[in-house]
Amino acid sequence: QCESTIARDIRFWAKNKRADTILMSRRGRTDFKPFIMGAISTRLVEYCRDCPLWIVGGGVRSKKALIAVDSSDNALRAVDHAGFILAGTDCRVTIFYTMRNLRRFVPLEALEEAPDLEEFWRNKAGQQIAPYMKKAKEILLDAGLPGDQIATKVIDGSRSAADDILQEARENGFGTIVLGRRGLSKIKELFMGSVTSKVLINSSGLTIWIVQ
Repeated sequence: QCESTIARDIRFWAKNKRADTILMSRRGRTDFKPFIMGAISTRLVEYCRDCPLWIVGGGVRSKKALIAVDSSDNALRAVDHAGFILAGTDCRVTIFYTMRNLRRFVPLEALEEAPDLEEFWRNKAGQQIAPYMKKAKEILLDAGLPGDQIATKVIDGSRSAADDILQEARENGFGTIVLGRRGLSKIKELFMGSVTSKVLINSSGLTIWIVQ
């Protein structure tokens, strides 16, 4: 039986049984690239759009979860999933937003000619994300997490949101990263440079939850 058929069978079983999540273990303790490039697990990430996926790293003992959000419904669904799973535990959760840096998509020369543009962008981006951060915290509180287990953090992002997320997780002892995956038709993007893909490839030793 080919890998794509096995993956589809798992997906259909999970959908029919209304599974809360599909859990996958990384192969070995090395770089995550063999996972992304290999077989059944790859197909599951590609096909499964009905329930969250957990990619579990070996030896994760941290009780801290980092929920990376943006201004999308997908991100709020990821928050809702985390709240459902973590309610009633002593896990500490941080709602994390890396503010898009203009230098990710505006040439440096253009920014040098308009020195106030970056400050304007930061203020505007902060205003836009604020209601989503508030809503995310409300979702966790409504799920039953106590307020003293919830933190929020907004940073002035670098050129790479994925790098910012991974750096935050590793430097501050998070064991789990929760991500909302955008759209049902962006599978190609997932494997060719999206934030989710980059986090997966470089997240050895961490557990990743992907929520559609």
